[in-house]
Amino acid sequence: MGIAMNVYPSVWAYYGQARFDWDSRMVGISLAVYGVSFALGQALLVGPLIRRFGEHRAAFWGMWVDASTLAALGFVTSGPLALILTPITALGGVVTPALQAILSRDTPENAQGELQGVLASLNAIAMISAPLIMTSTFAAFTGPAAPVYSPGAPFLLAAALMIICAAFMSQFRARPVIQQD
Repeated sequence: MGIAMNVYPSVWAYYGQARFDWDSRMVGISLAVYGVSFALGQALLVGPLIRRFGEHRAAFWGMWVDASTLAALGFVTSGPLALILTPITALGGVVTPALQAILSRDTPENAQGELQGVLASLNAIAMISAPLIMTSTFAAFTGPAAPVYSPGAPFLLAAALMIICAAFMSQFRARPVIQQD
């Protein structure tokens, strides 16, 4: 999941230039739209979505929102449409907090630090590997020897990874939260 979601910082500027002929100013504006959308989503949507649907369902459906928006960005050919899709990606921002809550609740109190260390390590691995994977994919589908010209190929790869994550998540059932008095 971390590799999939790191597609944005890995190739967004290249993608915007190749797909929409954006200049650096427009890439900056699009990144600002993404940042503001994500911040607002974290501040205003995460808590209510988790309370309404529960952590498991919020994470599962958030993965499908991510997969859908990533796939749409893989195919979209209109810059304004890409900007319209950007705030929708904020709905997928519920996934990480929901998964962290599930993992934290299912981890013994004396292993919480270990859990956070493992999660931080996995995130670091994703942040290291995603640029390598996503820029290689971008180059393979935009270079002169590309089998098909597709600047959105990294987003399609990221969508496929999110579908795998959602399929994996569907194998686990939500457990009821036991309230301790």
